[in-house]
Amino acid sequence: MTDTVSASLPAVIELVDEYMYRVLKGADDSVLVIGELMGALTEPNAEVSEVSEGSVGKLYPLFGDLSDIVDGFPFDYADGTQMIAQREIRDAAWDWLTTARNTDWLTIYIDRWTERIAALPTIEEGRPFRGIAG
Repeated sequence: MTDTVSASLPAVIELVDEYMYRVLKGADDSVLVIGELMGALTEPNAEVSEVSEGSVGKLYPLFGDLSDIVDGFPFDYADGTQMIAQREIRDAAWDWLTTARNTDWLTIYIDRWTERIAALPTIEEGRPFRGIAG
């Protein structure tokens, strides 16, 4: 990791933790909470806004992919769409908060969730959302 990413990692963890706890509390719509988190990750003057490299910079698109489940493309689960999106987001929140915080945990978390989202069936003949390496 670069010095900027290393210096900002505790701030990113604290920020994401706050939103993930909100997801698990269930008082708010989890899709909206993830949208708010994505906004918080890009807010100007926030300590985390300078983080764009390495694994930390992959959080925004990962959370975007999770929230995109409700948009109907490339996923289309009909009446189950909202439920599936909320399940995936809750699982991601639980995983975030229970993953051991060591030097490799963020990379492992991002890789695991990138693969899980890519494995979701899509309306395009069941093909993955995007390549796992993408």
